[in-house]
Amino acid sequence: MGLPNSSPRGHLLLDKKYLAYNEQLDFLSQIQEIVDDFILEDTKSITINNQIALIYTSDDGEMPSIVKHFGKDLESDFEVFYLDIAKIASVNGGFGNFTAKMENEENISFAQAVVFVYEENLLRFRGIYSVADFDNPQSLMVYLKENLGIYSYKEVISFKNEICQYYHRRDKHCSKCAQICPTFGVGANDSLMELVFSPIDCTACGLCVGVCPTGALEYEEIPKEGLEEIIDLYEDKVIFLCDYQGYENLIRQNFILPSSLTPLVLPNLTFLNENDLMSMLQTSGNEILIFMQDLENQWIESVVDFVKSITMQIYTKNAIYYTDNVEEIYQRATEIQSFEKYLYKNRYNKPHRESFAQRLQYMIKDKDFGIAKSIAPVFYGNIKVDSTRCTLCLSCVGACNVNAIFAKEDDFSLRFNPSICTTCGYCVTSCPENVMDLSRDGLELNREYFKSKELAKDEPFKCVECGKVFSTKKSIDKVFAILSSAFASDEKKLKTLQCCPDCKVKVMFGGL
Repeated sequence: MGLPNSSPRGHLLLDKKYLAYNEQLDFLSQIQEIVDDFILEDTKSITINNQIALIYTSDDGEMPSIVKHFGKDLESDFEVFYLDIAKIASVNGGFGNFTAKMENEENISFAQAVVFVYEENLLRFRGIYSVADFDNPQSLMVYLKENLGIYSYKEVISFKNEICQYYHRRDKHCSKCAQICPTFGVGANDSLMELVFSPIDCTACGLCVGVCPTGALEYEEIPKEGLEEIIDLYEDKVIFLCDYQGYENLIRQNFILPSSLTPLVLPNLTFLNENDLMSMLQTSGNEILIFMQDLENQWIESVVDFVKSITMQIYTKNAIYYTDNVEEIYQRATEIQSFEKYLYKNRYNKPHRESFAQRLQYMIKDKDFGIAKSIAPVFYGNIKVDSTRCTLCLSCVGACNVNAIFAKEDDFSLRFNPSICTTCGYCVTSCPENVMDLSRDGLELNREYFKSKELAKDEPFKCVECGKVFSTKKSIDKVFAILSSAFASDEKKLKTLQCCPDCKVKVMFGGL
């Protein structure tokens, strides 16, 4: 549903008879100004020609009559190809430039396709449509015709590879974005360990952004800093949260929101993570109500339930209510309670778990509320290290790109902050000593969980030649134990095992 640019989203839910209507309208206009500042222009385009494929499954070798009749209706505007799915070896390309490789080695090019059989992978492409998704053949034909000509699109999702927990790693420990993407908007190339983005297939649903544990993906039409700017304006208001689709559904039903609620209408809700929801609660100082038609969405259900489990254990209240029932909104509005405020500024130059940890510490203070169990795909956990076998080689530190594991140079210790760990497990597989154990049980709601703790410690080892500290005692002892027998007959080589790099050369070449 198209809305006038001058009308802020959410205004059609307001009660014009309410005394503070104009004040509410001005407030929503402020929100809309922020949203408009981030709207992206279409920067890419392709030409969609009139070549179309109708993909079907045959009945005893015969093309179904529904396919024949639909194809005949299309032939006045399209060049139609009839493809039996059993004879298709592969489909490659993208909207406007598909190629079907047939079993007989023939290649058939087409710009769009309609499938008369359910094939999940084909339907992940933009430009390939299921006949079942349209009310009637006429509406489908109109849709296909509207696509002809120049099709423009934009890149809504941006990517920071330096904090991605898939990019160029030796082993695959995270590809949540590719796994959750309902299209081919983002995929994973496991041979190169690189994410592959297809802006033309991206529906801007935001799922990849929401599920990313480090914030490597950003929803550029409402980046997280812009979202915080919006949330800050909702201080002391009760947030009624819905997406564009939900808003249009409410408009169609002529729904008027209870005056106690203030609408916050976002393009989608699936780009939100646990810190975003907690920010809304702590900034507004009230519980929030979510209206969403797709309550079975795994990500939204998981992240909302995870936050609710935390607030239930700390405050014995749900804090977030969500419904897809319009009539239930009025009832829920009467149940909304206040929430403990905390006006903290998120650190958007860091992974979002650092900000989330700060918010939780404020809530927990010096008490212990047990464990908020992980709810897939939201995982928190802990790491244990066999300190007697750890040599402090720091392979785990090099593996961790969120700084959950780090070395403290002044006392030669290995430390770990579980509250910012994403439990990806890359440190565990990077450990050459195999002394690390990872659990994904959940987030411990006690003060100590949010502090760095010592995993292992050693004493510094000084070069036997110059006295400079260059390693740890355990690591040198291990190397010496492995190689001393092989170097036993050569006094110089044996000595180099306990020398710094500079002195190794001097010892081997007689002090030169």
